[in-house]
Amino acid sequence: MTGTQQDGQPGRSRSALISAEELKSMLNVDKVKIFDVRGTWATPARGLREDYEAAHIPGALYLDWTRHFLEPGVDLGLASICSEDQAWAHFSQLGIDEGDQIVLYDDYSHMLAGRIWLAMRYFGFKDVRILNGGWHHWSKSGLPVSSEVSTAGKGSYTPKIQKGLKVDIEDFLERQSEACVIDARSFVNFAGRPEDPRTGHIPGSLNIPYRALLDGDTGLFLSADEVSSVLDERAPSWRTKPVIATCGSGYAATVLFVALHDLGREAVVFDGSFAIWKQDEKRPVSQVLQSGS
Repeated sequence: MTGTQQDGQPGRSRSALISAEELKSMLNVDKVKIFDVRGTWATPARGLREDYEAAHIPGALYLDWTRHFLEPGVDLGLASICSEDQAWAHFSQLGIDEGDQIVLYDDYSHMLAGRIWLAMRYFGFKDVRILNGGWHHWSKSGLPVSSEVSTAGKGSYTPKIQKGLKVDIEDFLERQSEACVIDARSFVNFAGRPEDPRTGHIPGSLNIPYRALLDGDTGLFLSADEVSSVLDERAPSWRTKPVIATCGSGYAATVLFVALHDLGREAVVFDGSFAIWKQDEKRPVSQVLQSGS
């Protein structure tokens, strides 16, 4: 989906995605800053700094998804995007200045890079893109890698919150009935387990697993036409209703968010998603009791 044109809205950023070949041509270009966001949700959830130190895109800096732009002192599954003051400190620590071009990549189907992309845009930084296909595609393509660890100077970017990119539980409850709510988790997680009544999904939400938007072999996003077809088949009201992207904790939802962005549709992400929803036992949970979607 790299190269999708803008939709003409004021302040609208270009494609969320950048191709490996385009990024290769930008290596060592002044003001281009690349961040390695590799990590895993596997126990324990963590950033993979050791992988970064072993090999990364030349010039890339390490960004810890478990710490940067994330609410501190809260379980990862429940943590929201951090405060504006905390974001200021993170932009400074990462050496990010106004006018920089930021590229993020991970090796986790874009969901960790997608979460940081959402956070940076929420804080008003528009020139940030995600490497399409991530580290897997870059390394498999035989493009240059390095083990030289880079360090950042102090950045000067000042965050400016842009409302309308994410919602909390209160906002979600207000908008839910009028929206097309799409859950980007795998069908297994969306369906839930009968022995655990607090597993499943938010009632009324539709399921489009984030992997349905990616090529299974390369990890690249499907073409715009292919993504549109998936959305039309599984959640046709995406064309007529505002879309709220949700998932387990607000990570897989960003893959859907990026895909919609590149179709010219700006969704919102339910920050905390199902993990926040199910905290209150008064809020109902739906399950799929038969196979199929």
